[in-house]
Amino acid sequence: MNQNSVKTIGIKDESRKDSHLVCINQADGLKDILNRDFDEWSNFDSWESISAQQWIFSRALDVFKGMKIDIKCDCCEHNDLIRNDFESIKKEKCNGKKSAFMIEKVVDEIVLAKARRECDGTYSA
Repeated sequence: MNQNSVKTIGIKDESRKDSHLVCINQADGLKDILNRDFDEWSNFDSWESISAQQWIFSRALDVFKGMKIDIKCDCCEHNDLIRNDFESIKKEKCNGKKSAFMIEKVVDEIVLAKARRECDGTYSA
């Protein structure tokens, strides 16, 4: 998986030429979830919005398959978050950065599940 596979960009930023552009507004209910406290929005399995989960999971599958994604938020004029720059995510207000965090979290789970399946054919540790 490419180190720069997920990037968050602002309203006035241009998407990378080799990336698929996705917008936060494309996912019904996603902003409502991301506007909650960290403990709530960071627990993907507890989300009540199936469409928001599907949106994140679809983006995670794209990244897992090698696609680059630029997430355009609607709250920042300029933004330049690249993968693994999540040290202060608990304090973050930008829904684009929160989405990138969740996508990367789900990608990590997909990678782990794949490794476990290849190891012994099950998901158990």
